[in-house]
Amino acid sequence: MRTIPSAPIAPERVEIAPLELDDDLTGRDAWMFTPLLAIMIALPIMVSALFAFSAWQLANRDEAAFSGPSATFAMRWPEQSLPVLR
Repeated sequence: MRTIPSAPIAPERVEIAPLELDDDLTGRDAWMFTPLLAIMIALPIMVSALFAFSAWQLANRDEAAFSGPSATFAMRWPEQSLPVLR
């Protein structure tokens, strides 16, 4: 049977690398981030617009006006009548 040591074991210190920008990346290279910025702006607007349009469609369509009469299995053969059970 193993015993638990009485003193807690301190984790080793982990050195975190400092955040550095690349020396080759200058202000003239900002055009590379333009597509990312455009996507970050356009995607929420597009999702909101599509959600609003679909909600408007659901609220304003009249299902009864566009739907045909209800169909039954017997409507496939209108010349035949259903048998009478006695």
